[in-house]
Amino acid sequence: MPKTALHFGAGNIGRGFITPILQENGYEVALVDVDSDLVNKLNTEKKYSVNFIGSSKESTRVSNIKALNLSDSSKIQSLISNCDFVSTSVGPQYVNSVLDLISNLDLLKSINFVAFENKYRASTTAKNELDINNKNITFIDVVIDKIVPLQSKDSLDVYVEEYGSIVFDKEGPLPLKPSDVIKQGEYDYEFKKKLWMLNGLHLCLAYYGLSEKYEYMHELYQNDASKAFIDQISLEILESLFLLDKEEIEELTKFKNTINDRFSNPEIKDQLFRVARNPAIKFSYNERFQEPLDILINNDKSVAGFKKVLNIIFNLSFGDIEGFNDFKKEVLDLGRSNFYKNFWNQDKNYEKYLNMLGD
Repeated sequence: MPKTALHFGAGNIGRGFITPILQENGYEVALVDVDSDLVNKLNTEKKYSVNFIGSSKESTRVSNIKALNLSDSSKIQSLISNCDFVSTSVGPQYVNSVLDLISNLDLLKSINFVAFENKYRASTTAKNELDINNKNITFIDVVIDKIVPLQSKDSLDVYVEEYGSIVFDKEGPLPLKPSDVIKQGEYDYEFKKKLWMLNGLHLCLAYYGLSEKYEYMHELYQNDASKAFIDQISLEILESLFLLDKEEIEELTKFKNTINDRFSNPEIKDQLFRVARNPAIKFSYNERFQEPLDILINNDKSVAGFKKVLNIIFNLSFGDIEGFNDFKKEVLDLGRSNFYKNFWNQDKNYEKYLNMLGD
């Protein structure tokens, strides 16, 4: 009897990354989504292509797909009761809703649950928040990395970068076969490595690029002044990771170069306004910007690149960026003293932040 997987989220990540991985691992995949038009299209066409941007790699054909609407609870419950693997790519804020749907079911066999979300320990965090004690569900945390740019909704076909990475927590089971994409690692370090070196750099380059009137990420790599800033901030973030764990500098440098190669790909057309959205979260305490910065400050290392980005968000307005107006009104307009002391919880370390970042 074939293994079955139920994946919540039939968007670009679900179709373009997770579904092919699950099928490669021998699963029959059913997709669940709230978009009725998308569900109907998947059930009508039953196949689509995953195309790799800026790569000679051949497209992947995905077929034998079925889809369910999230509102069709009876069919979903019937499938869950007999499946082996349940996963999500719905956005971190919706994982609890998915778990709430499945956790009280009378499961006929044990299942693995994996939240493929850009959130710290998304699977076990949801389990703990809902206080789930279902012994038939194994919750597995992963760090996922894949750039999928905005694209047309007219076709089921998906355009993604060739690079992809899923790192499973080495303290738990590995439900998918190891490959160039699937690995196990020390979760906390792998999460911070990706959050700081990829997401943090992404954020810094987005605001720097917007301040220079660029539209796409790759445009920064075509200008000498921008490339100088890229080198500066990339090295500062690399040093923060080295100070965190003392990993071999050659490996961190290789990872840094891989990320910059990905960002510089002109065919991805990675829009800066997309990367810059929701700044109140991305610039918050212990997030992709503040946490590596804090390590550098406390080790008296250069923070010139970070300071440049901070000056940009304090001195310029980005009213067309989702969430920026509220961030400016509720946080930035209260001044840097409030920003360091209250938004970043640096009351005791305030003078050091002030000296290194300015007032």
